[in-house]
Formats: sequence, structure tokens, C-alpha cells
Amino acid sequence: MTNFMQADTPREPTIADVLTELQEFKADVDQRFEQVDQRFEQVDQRLERLDYKFDTYEKSSEKLLRLATTIIVAAATVAVLPSALQAIGPLLTQMVTSGQ
Repeated sequence: MTNFMQADTPREPTIADVLTELQEFKADVDQRFEQVDQRFEQVDQRLERLDYKFDTYEKSSEKLLRLATTIIVAAATVAVLPSALQAIGPLLTQMVTSGQ
């Protein structure tokens, strides 16, 4: 019966018990830091991909704007040039005939 009572009484933790518990706690904290570090790396990789996509979009937009400007200038030239030649034609004819 005395063995039964000794089993029920709580014993004081030893230094080995405290060290074991601290080691387990440290291992848990290390694991959580590793998980946070991995998540941070994932976020960093996603940001790098988004940055690349944004740069590509920005460069494409600049090229598209230059192309659109070139098309507009070319179209305006084609639309205005015949009218300008028609207006200048008689003047050129007059200049040529008066110079003969």
C-alpha cells in the first residue's frame, strides 16, 4: 500500500526534466520559425513574379503606345496629304507657268 501512495504524490521536476522541456520548446519554436521562413520565401517569390509581370506589362504598354502614335501620324498624313497637294497644285502650276 505504501507503493500506491508514493505513486500518487507528485514529484518535483529535476533539472533534466526542465532541460528536456526547454529542448522540446526550442524545437517547437524552431519548427514554427522554419514554417514562417518558408511562407516568407513563398511570398517573396510571388512578389518577384508579380514584379516581372508588371515590368513586362509596362514595356508592352510603352511599345503599344508608340505603335499607336505611329499609326495615327501615318493615317493623318495619308488623309491630309492629298488635300494639301490639291491646294498647293494650282499654286505650283502657276509658279511653273509664270517661270517659263
